[in-house]
Amino acid sequence: MRKTLIENRKECMRLNDFDVDEPLSFDAVAEIVGARRSLVVRLAQQGLIETIDSESEALLPRRAIMQVRRMQRLHRDLGVNFAGAAIILDLVGRIERLNRELAEMRQRIGE
Repeated sequence: MRKTLIENRKECMRLNDFDVDEPLSFDAVAEIVGARRSLVVRLAQQGLIETIDSESEALLPRRAIMQVRRMQRLHRDLGVNFAGAAIILDLVGRIERLNRELAEMRQRIGE
């Protein structure tokens, strides 16, 4: 059976298939997420997304793609500003980590 273009793109673009620490330029991240470069630069300047310092220029880790996409979704769908979106994503990450730790502890004690 022939795969659709969308299915092929999903297979090709799984973030797990890439090195999440691979450095990318601001232009590359902006193009991938469909945003203006100025937005990506502003998010980095405000400390809302992680940057990688290099000798020649500041770069972004590939994981910034998912961060910006999630921020855009919160902004678009819920009207949350980008600073608020960053806080929400941080808290969700903490909750997910705590849930994993709790599940591991339960497994160890045999629940």
